[in-house]
Amino acid sequence: MFPYYLQGDDEMYGEYPFTLKIHHLETNIPAHVHHFVEYTYAIKGRGTEIINGVSKELIPGTFTLVFPHQVHEIKIEPGEELVLYVGAIGLKAFFGGDKLFDFHQLLKGAEFDLNTTYKLDAGTASIVHSLLEQMYEEIREVQPWSRMMFVSKLVQVFVLFDRFRQGHLLSDHASGHEGGTAKGIRELISYVYQNFKEDITLETLAKQFNYSVSYISSAFKQMVGENYYTVLERIRIAHACNLLVGTDLKITDIAYEAGFKSYPTFVRVFQSRMQMSPTSYRKNKGIEMV
Repeated sequence: MFPYYLQGDDEMYGEYPFTLKIHHLETNIPAHVHHFVEYTYAIKGRGTEIINGVSKELIPGTFTLVFPHQVHEIKIEPGEELVLYVGAIGLKAFFGGDKLFDFHQLLKGAEFDLNTTYKLDAGTASIVHSLLEQMYEEIREVQPWSRMMFVSKLVQVFVLFDRFRQGHLLSDHASGHEGGTAKGIRELISYVYQNFKEDITLETLAKQFNYSVSYISSAFKQMVGENYYTVLERIRIAHACNLLVGTDLKITDIAYEAGFKSYPTFVRVFQSRMQMSPTSYRKNKGIEMV
């Protein structure tokens, strides 16, 4: 099934595009995408999150980042309840915030990781949980400097996450986890996410990674949940949305920067995906930080 588009809270498109809430989940959340950055932290209970076909268990102390190009869903077993902090950052803040709070610079290393869900160690989890508790109070209670306090603590959370992430990646590399065909296909998918601006067809991937076209097509659908060209199109549109909101580039330039070969094709695909033109999207989603 094609993932649905989640609009998100109105705050994502307002003057202060940050939210943080506590969700109590007792039923599945179907596959969806959204054009803001989401982060979650599991407080209690358990569930399974699937991001671009990669399944990870959600238990207390699990931190997850979800970027606009990623399809994700959560599965909850009958009788279970998953309680988690769910925060979001609007794209204008993510790409165009204060240089001191440069979220994109801070998180760009994680943006195209195949895995963005990590079970934090006890020490890191304790600090992150405490910061989120403080952030939750700051965003609910209007106090002097509450917005600045919230954002400064959010930066701390992301710094702790990225330090943990980088250490985890080094550990995995040293131990040589995952091998054979599965590793090769994950590398192929990662290549697509990092080179979506190029003219990469199934045929060019088959030649580069030494797999058959039919095998890549089947493996891609199995691991990501959509066929190759649908995923490639979705990634390109998500990147175009980021550029429309986060830059002043001309829309014609954005079309080619996002990997489309022609401007009319870009407009047609964008209209079909987003139910509005690129011009309308930029106008409606163009927000400013305070």
